Amino acid sequence: MGEKVHQNAPISCPFTTELYFYTQVQKQYEIIQEKYAIPEDQRVRLPKLYGCRDEYLSETLVFEDLIAQGYKNFNRQKTANLEYVKTAIDLMARFHALSLAFHDNDPDAFDKASEKLRMDVSKMVAITAIMKPKMVSSALEVVEDKYRDKLEKFLNQEQCPVLQFADMLRSKNKKILVHRDFKPSNLMHRRRNEKLEIIPVDFQGVIDGDPLNDLLYFIFTATDEEFRRLHHHNMLDLYHDCLTKALRRFNIDVETVYSKSTYRDQLKEYSMVGLTMAVVVLPMVLAEEEKIPDFDTSEITDFIVEASKTYKERLNGIVNNYVQWGLL
Repeated sequence: MGEKVHQNAPISCPFTTELYFYTQVQKQYEIIQEKYAIPEDQRVRLPKLYGCRDEYLSETLVFEDLIAQGYKNFNRQKTANLEYVKTAIDLMARFHALSLAFHDNDPDAFDKASEKLRMDVSKMVAITAIMKPKMVSSALEVVEDKYRDKLEKFLNQEQCPVLQFADMLRSKNKKILVHRDFKPSNLMHRRRNEKLEIIPVDFQGVIDGDPLNDLLYFIFTATDEEFRRLHHHNMLDLYHDCLTKALRRFNIDVETVYSKSTYRDQLKEYSMVGLTMAVVVLPMVLAEEEKIPDFDTSEITDFIVEASKTYKERLNGIVNNYVQWGLL
């Protein structure tokens, strides 16, 4: 990663963040899972870190080869099926439950980790303000004519929807470390003994934030219009059900840390975030390989990429969903 991206990124250094997560937080997670004798099939498995170098502009991390063990990446241009989404949401809930258990077991250590894994949201907001006109223009160019006025009105409202997306990164409960880039291409999967297994990778953006950031980010990067029409609200319920089960293994009552009523209130508060993500996040997620900027020499604003054919389809699918749900 080049110096220009380093200097403008809202986190101090993605690789330093990832290194801290693997060397400090992961150790805590392993201790906690052992302490509570979490069954192997219910544990959150993370890649093993074999070596590292924390030298500015030459940061290096060496991991075990998951591909050699039969794992593979999900094609980011494809959409996930119901089995995959359910399995990934259950993993996400167990990942979030681990940080709640970490906080309960050692609040001081958790607070230290939370302080270390910080994001300068104000810098992200400033960068987004510069990038917003081009992002909005790109979205309006590919949205169907019948919905262009609705989308333009939403994106240019006085209370900027992008700022609501940023607000989600300011933790409300200070107890959950979120992945922040929980999308299929950052999950490695394999089928073993007829069971789908998933391992999360890429912890360069971990922060203490709102768990809905991971959940909505995943749903709107992993699924298509038809999937959400059939399963969206059920998947929202599934997350809290899985979190409840995961917390019970740590003897934590979900109602004391993240009650169903609080969860539902936050879902209402952030009901439009999926549409914002479609404009801010999806263009880069679905970019064609040859259009992805060089992380070594690019400016931060170079990461507004040309809309791909897949992005056009997915954006219109999300807009259609929001119209069907009566939210747009």
